[in-house]
Amino acid sequence: MQAQPSPPVPEGAKKLKGNDASHRSRLATKWKICGLLFLATTLNYLDRQTLSILAPILQKEMHLDNAALGWLFAVFYYAYTLSHFLVGPILDRSHLRWAFGIAVLAWSTVSMMTSLARGFASLIIFRLLLGIMESANWPAATRIVARTMEPRERALGNGIFTSGTSVGALIAPSVILGISAVLGWRWAFVVVGALGVFWIGGWLLATRGQELAAVWQETRGSRIEASGFQLRTFAQIVRSPRFFPVLIVSILVNPCLYFSVNWLPTYFAQQRGLTPGRQLGWILTMIYLGLDIGNLICGTVILRLVRRGYQILAARRVVFLLATVPLLFCAAVPYLPSLYQAVCVLVGVNIGLGIWIAMYLTMAQDISQTHISTSIGILSGSGSLAGALAMWGVGRVTKATASFAIPMTAFALAAGVAACAAWIASREAKGD
Repeated sequence: MQAQPSPPVPEGAKKLKGNDASHRSRLATKWKICGLLFLATTLNYLDRQTLSILAPILQKEMHLDNAALGWLFAVFYYAYTLSHFLVGPILDRSHLRWAFGIAVLAWSTVSMMTSLARGFASLIIFRLLLGIMESANWPAATRIVARTMEPRERALGNGIFTSGTSVGALIAPSVILGISAVLGWRWAFVVVGALGVFWIGGWLLATRGQELAAVWQETRGSRIEASGFQLRTFAQIVRSPRFFPVLIVSILVNPCLYFSVNWLPTYFAQQRGLTPGRQLGWILTMIYLGLDIGNLICGTVILRLVRRGYQILAARRVVFLLATVPLLFCAAVPYLPSLYQAVCVLVGVNIGLGIWIAMYLTMAQDISQTHISTSIGILSGSGSLAGALAMWGVGRVTKATASFAIPMTAFALAAGVAACAAWIASREAKGD
């Protein structure tokens, strides 16, 4: 059997690799950037998570039912989706250091402005704006990881920065509910949004080195190649043998993540009788810690398997198949008699989900070496559209049935189908 080829090493990773005296410094720079991407992703999820955590309070104060709440979740993802299709090509042509910093400042500003909301209509407007501004995070971050990391390191790099989603979800309950309890819910939006200003200062200071020039922009020859007619670019991406399987993974896995971070606080409030406070905060913290663990497990296990002789694609298959198993148990959660059992299962579900999110991004980076942000924009935009429809659907279904059984069963089914698509995506392409 022919050995599976490894994806090529990008120019930025070559610049940060070497055997000279500066190797340690370059290695530190690589992982420092990854750490900053992790912090940006944490802020990204804190800002979008604020409304989800405060949902029981806002529902009571603004008289919002589950259908209205579903619309607030959905419109964010509609805006997020459409913006993904536009922002990817823009980032492929932009200086990422400045473009990414501006994006973080923009979504932080919108988060603070949400404190001015007076009702459903104003919340809709702010959620639309937040979706537009936050759309740059994933296409930019995944391109930076792909430009700085060697192929065998990417799953770990993706896992580290993606763990910002779970850390954001992890600390959101205690941080947001704590601020709300002391200062009121409006100040929760202000304080969380203001954290982005501090991040920007650290980003600009840490990314000044000339050795990073190849990370922020392609070489002149690559830029000329990448600046071709946009329809041709899309055609090249779609012709990749891995594109459609990874697209299926995106439109199945992203809604699962959105369900976990958006609807679980409401699930525990409505189905398990918990009120916003310390107990709910600790439960959500435990569950979202599972996401964080899964993000890190993904890359760590793949690296160890590769060192033991596995080919990269084979190692990925082992990891995502094992990660699928706990996701299937989500369908059982509504029928578990005790709160403790439900929490334990959901922790396991989120560990598997965290592995899947890091795996999906790693697969997406292999589709195109030149148009990475555009590829991620198409895939994540499609996944976000599916997520938007799912968030709206969950609101409608739970209002009609007063139960989360159907959404949680759909979650488990989506995981099984995603595993089949990922298996196809991880096969050796004939043209490789």
